[in-house]
Amino acid sequence: MATLTPSLTLTSTDYGSDSLSFTVTDSLSVTAPSVGISRASVLHTGVTTLIANSISAINYVYLKNIDSTNYIDVRTDSATGFIRLSAGEIAFFPLMGSTGLEVQADTATCVLEYAYFTKS
Repeated sequence: MATLTPSLTLTSTDYGSDSLSFTVTDSLSVTAPSVGISRASVLHTGVTTLIANSISAINYVYLKNIDSTNYIDVRTDSATGFIRLSAGEIAFFPLMGSTGLEVQADTATCVLEYAYFTKS
């Protein structure tokens, strides 16, 4: 068993009438199987599967769209879209067990940086 420490910081000096500044950190216990920081070519002509629906445990998923122009749609293996990553955007979220993860680029093949870690 290993520990993963995600942290999210949001700051802004021009959001509304007040400054925005907060950080949230968590400690997550993870185990195998996992995929460390990797890159995948995401097709625009069809889906690219990142996680098969045969994995029954919850997975913590990291995604980053490396492309400088195109967006990437993220959806479950049942084609339910839930994230659109614009150029340079990131996401980190828990993915329910036995749910596959697919991605598809907008108008040209994109590079997606990703990793996933199984919750223990």
